[in-house]
Amino acid sequence: MRAWQKLALAIMSLVLLPGMALAEGGGDILAPRFDLMIWTIVVFVVLLLVLRKAAWGPMLEGLQKREAHIRGSVEEAKRTRDEMEQLRAKFKTEMDEAYAKIPLLMDQARREAAAMQEEMRSKATADIQTERQRARHELDVARDQALQELWTQTAQLATLISAKAIGRGLTENDHHRLLDEALEEIRQVRLSERS
Repeated sequence: MRAWQKLALAIMSLVLLPGMALAEGGGDILAPRFDLMIWTIVVFVVLLLVLRKAAWGPMLEGLQKREAHIRGSVEEAKRTRDEMEQLRAKFKTEMDEAYAKIPLLMDQARREAAAMQEEMRSKATADIQTERQRARHELDVARDQALQELWTQTAQLATLISAKAIGRGLTENDHHRLLDEALEEIRQVRLSERS
């Protein structure tokens, strides 16, 4: 038998024992009897002690453990709620800071874009200017070459005409000398035109 079954059998025996004694006596059930009162008090005290030891102690202990567990859970929930409130406040602060930085970042991006645009414009202008100067230089070189070629041909033609006019042929040295003289005269004329 289990312990609680033995305990229940003992309690029933104690409770029924005075009733059986009364039934054997054949007396009035409602009449006050001293021996029955003592047995009732003894059975009550024994039952109280047994219940305190076997039932109320474990029940109270279980209830106290449950109460402690519930109290711990409530405290844990409060701590968690406080932590969540702190995290929410921190998150809200960080979000507010981030939202406050957005206009500054946008302004900075606009300034950087404007600076980059201006830099690209000035670089393009400088490139165009450099290209113009290069084209002018190439044009000047081509013009000078064309003029040089024209002068050379003009000098050759003049030499040829003068040779025919003189009626004699020029040597190659004469030809070079006349050519150099003609070129020098043309340069002198050109320099005087520029001045």
